[in-house]
Amino acid sequence: MLESILVGLIVVAATVYAAWALTPAVSRNRFALRLAQGLGGPEASGLRGRTATWLHRLAKAPVGGCGNCPANTLTPAERTQQKEQEK
Repeated sequence: MLESILVGLIVVAATVYAAWALTPAVSRNRFALRLAQGLGGPEASGLRGRTATWLHRLAKAPVGGCGNCPANTLTPAERTQQKEQEK
């Protein structure tokens, strides 16, 4: 019984990761921002606030891939400057 639950959790986690990794960056970032706002935003207290802050950071993180991708519009210098402003 416990093995079945563990296998189920692993399959769900792998499915969520694959869906997240294969979704276009623009859609993925938009979804993360909406989910963060649905949790009450970074201003929310407790676990909801921490989760919303993490999602907001995840959505604003630079994405890998080609330089022509519309989601990857910042230059390395702009990314560094953005990280300094966030601190």
